[in-house]
Amino acid sequence: MTKQTKKKDVYNLLFGRIATNIADSLFYMAILWHFKEVSRSPFIVSIIFAVASGIDMISFGFGPLIDRISIKKLLESSTFLQAAISVITFLILYLRIDNLIISIILITLYIASTILSAIIYPAEYKLLPLFVSEKELLRFNGIFQLTYRVLDLLLDAGVTVIITLTSIPITVVLSAIVFAIALKFYGSLKINLAAKEFLEEDEYFTGSYRKDMALGWKTLRKEKNILELILPIAFTNFFYGIFSVGLPYFAQSYIRDSALGYGTMLFTSSLGSIGGTLLVQRFKIGKKDMQIFIAICFLGAGIFRVLVPISIYLNIWVLLVASAISSMWITMMNTNFEALVQTSFSSSILGRVETINDSILSAMIPIGTLVGGWIIKVSGSLMTQYIYGAALLLSAVYYFLILKDKKQKNVSDNEIE
Repeated sequence: MTKQTKKKDVYNLLFGRIATNIADSLFYMAILWHFKEVSRSPFIVSIIFAVASGIDMISFGFGPLIDRISIKKLLESSTFLQAAISVITFLILYLRIDNLIISIILITLYIASTILSAIIYPAEYKLLPLFVSEKELLRFNGIFQLTYRVLDLLLDAGVTVIITLTSIPITVVLSAIVFAIALKFYGSLKINLAAKEFLEEDEYFTGSYRKDMALGWKTLRKEKNILELILPIAFTNFFYGIFSVGLPYFAQSYIRDSALGYGTMLFTSSLGSIGGTLLVQRFKIGKKDMQIFIAICFLGAGIFRVLVPISIYLNIWVLLVASAISSMWITMMNTNFEALVQTSFSSSILGRVETINDSILSAMIPIGTLVGGWIIKVSGSLMTQYIYGAALLLSAVYYFLILKDKKQKNVSDNEIE
């Protein structure tokens, strides 16, 4: 594969990812706002939030599929099905039939689309190391993050504007069109024979779906440093679930009483994420330093996340800036961690490793979203924001204590020698 071909494939992958991200946002926001306006129940909205994280929780089951099936065919077929789901959803919403059966069908279609996204994103993640060198991986991860974060910046406010000015069904139609655009880019990918052989190294396949899945877990477990980083983050994600389900209600209460209030919060978070993807390029964090980096990121994110609910008594601009800076720290952590995982494992097993990571990291979010719905009902949306900020700060303290403990053990070991 020539450098020119690789470069073209990187950008086809990038533009396909961008289009998929746009379409996902359009479809997700349309479904979320439909149920928020129709049901007017925090519990139903919390179920919508729980679906995505719940599917991520079981995504380890998709790993062998991603590693075994032709990546190009997998991307094409999954994206085609998502476009078809958007069309079907539009027809249902256009008929304006509101009953329990229709609600169940819509949630089922949303679940199906989310499952397909849970397959597409790790498949793209798996391909990137084939098109760029290890030295360029962090830079291209940053470019990928930056590009679709910029689009998130436009979409988070833009989708709410589209919903407000047009309708939810039209928003769904737009998602179908953008999925079709993504399909065109995925169809342009060229994966040559050498790359295919690299993706299908015999040592990572057993002939059994269950054993292939177990091999992914065994491979991840050998990288103890990475596993030690994942588990505490997974626990923190329980509180992220509480935060995420409370955010649209918090925004509507304290920013603006419409979909635009939520869009404004997402907009500022995307701004912070863009800053994070630019700033993270200046850091080269290895496995040994990743723990301290995560601790610092949690500390920064926690301080500014706690400032968000406090700022309702100060100034709206202070609130928005604090939200942006908190998101910046989280994005820096995530981008560096992604590059670390990509360079630590062969592409032949990266699909399984990535989906196992997603499952571990997402395991607590569905429970958090359901608890968040209850907290909103009992204590209000403001409490959900304080809880998440406090959890981030406690996570930082935990990592610093672990580092201190390791340092003391190393000193003791040296004294013994």
